[in-house]
Amino acid sequence: MELNIESLPEHYMMTGKFENHDDFKNKLSNALSESKKIVQFRQKSIDNDEYLALVEIAETLCNQYECLLLLGTSANVFEQTNASGLHLNSKVLFEYEDRPVASHQVLSVSCHDLDEMKQAEKLGADILMLSPVKPTASHPELEGIGWKKFAQMIKQVKCPVYALGGMQASDLDDAKQSGAQGIAVSSFWK
Repeated sequence: MELNIESLPEHYMMTGKFENHDDFKNKLSNALSESKKIVQFRQKSIDNDEYLALVEIAETLCNQYECLLLLGTSANVFEQTNASGLHLNSKVLFEYEDRPVASHQVLSVSCHDLDEMKQAEKLGADILMLSPVKPTASHPELEGIGWKKFAQMIKQVKCPVYALGGMQASDLDDAKQSGAQGIAVSSFWK
């Protein structure tokens, strides 16, 4: 499924923990049946064959629900799939000089400051996530930037930005009022 900026959903979901393939399929199906979402599949501690098997399950479900599937992996692994796009975290962002995926594929990037946002735009990112907006349990050492600074920062880039960090479904209105495309959360994963 290709990116259509006008029809991007308000929810961007990162996959979470699961016990086996059936549990993964059930959790993803449940999350997608609730509302339209972009799905970012992230799994760091599994081997390549297992990763690709799970991506196949995700591709089938994301096609069924007509949503974008982005992979938080290397460009090399991404090329072995039929996913909609690649997601880069800020740790690898500056390793690239050119867009690591084709123009018809989606490039999503996590950013924490304006330099990272500008680098993502330089690479031709289609979607940004800016974090942390609020304090988050996963990174307690980081203070949230707050909605005011979030709004100021995203005005300096052209592509859609999702608010990340401490987000709950109830934060959607604040995010939209601040100029965000929507919110990025893992709490949809149940």
